[in-house]
Amino acid sequence: MVSFVCISAAWGQEPDAEAWGPQTGNMQWSLKNDGLVWRTPLLDLRLNPWFTVRHISGTAPQLSDVSTTENAFWDNLRGAHFDATLDGVWQIHGSLEEMQGVPGAWDAAAMSSATALPGWGRGKILDEGRVDVARSRVMSTYSRQLSNRDTLTVTTAYAPAGWGTLPSSLTLSPNAASYPHVSVGMARSQSWRVNLTAARWTSDERGPDGGSTESLFRPSDAGWADVTWMASRALTVGALAGTVRERPWTQEQLADTTRFTWTPWFSFTSSWRLPLDGVSFVGEWTSHQGWGVGALWHQPQRAKLAWTTMRLQDNPDATLWTHAATPVSAVLRAAGSTGEAWRTELRGQWQRNRLMATSRAAVVGEFAVWEASVGWRLQGTWPLYASVGFEIWDGATGPVLPEQGRRIRLGVSHQMGMTPGSTTFDAP
Repeated sequence: MVSFVCISAAWGQEPDAEAWGPQTGNMQWSLKNDGLVWRTPLLDLRLNPWFTVRHISGTAPQLSDVSTTENAFWDNLRGAHFDATLDGVWQIHGSLEEMQGVPGAWDAAAMSSATALPGWGRGKILDEGRVDVARSRVMSTYSRQLSNRDTLTVTTAYAPAGWGTLPSSLTLSPNAASYPHVSVGMARSQSWRVNLTAARWTSDERGPDGGSTESLFRPSDAGWADVTWMASRALTVGALAGTVRERPWTQEQLADTTRFTWTPWFSFTSSWRLPLDGVSFVGEWTSHQGWGVGALWHQPQRAKLAWTTMRLQDNPDATLWTHAATPVSAVLRAAGSTGEAWRTELRGQWQRNRLMATSRAAVVGEFAVWEASVGWRLQGTWPLYASVGFEIWDGATGPVLPEQGRRIRLGVSHQMGMTPGSTTFDAP
């Protein structure tokens, strides 16, 4: 009580209990724009549900005989996404998502085990070869204006971090499985920005105590610093330096001293925007993955086109840059392919009135995959699409896909966010 009186006296007034407790606000439900909007004096929240339901026909997973299972020909992806502003300075956004169904060829080829799906993390395999996975993402960012040009940001997140200018990142992909990290950054408008980040990655290697909770799997400590410099309106360059090490179990601290040393890694990126409308060239070099170059063309609300060529290097320590047994970078190669290889990727998206078409194809080593989808907007007040998707692959080496196959996926999607063949909310 004495402490409370002293604090109140120091501020010159007693705190208003109503300002700290729950507050009433204006809540609106709608099938137009945002599904739910909730506004209070301190909070502005927007919530939107997403879903996709699809029927699958074609090549079955090689783990089981799906012809005897009725629901093996159906899958569904569902979830909700929210954006919020708190006290006018905190930006908070996140999602909760779940998938039950057959993974797309793009991601299934990279599954090193039947229980680790890229972009999602550890899950469980169902009897008919389908997967049941869920993930959550949340990120909160605090921004403070230090001067007319300088801004300080503090970010805490259980979500993947992103880095790089290539469409498929060689280093850190924003579509990877979630992991905790904290970042402190400083930015000067139209000039430069600097970030310091500490993260904790967790593999699927079980500890000696067994169990299934994440705390009983092998963790890794990671940290990095990145600098981005906007040399001009057209040229941007960046550099990242980081280090990572696996954490030992208690009984391993004296038994093995070489495995748990810090391993450095580096990345350099660049982007050059041409005078042509929407055209730019991008590139990235990394110490642990290889290098890549690409070209991008973007017409807002109309079309996107991206081409990338990479030279992937042989990396015996690739498992260091994983979380939940999935790559922290983008999905770059089929499981079991560890040597040097060329990788070429082409992806695009086109939209006109009610029609939306997406496609992506990649050839890496002896593996090739192509996915495409076409969606028709049935109605626009609460966007709902009918879609058809195609998948063709050849040369898969993972535990889920046969070496060759093709599939067709027919479905309906809210917002066309989950494209047929893809297990993320993001368009290709």
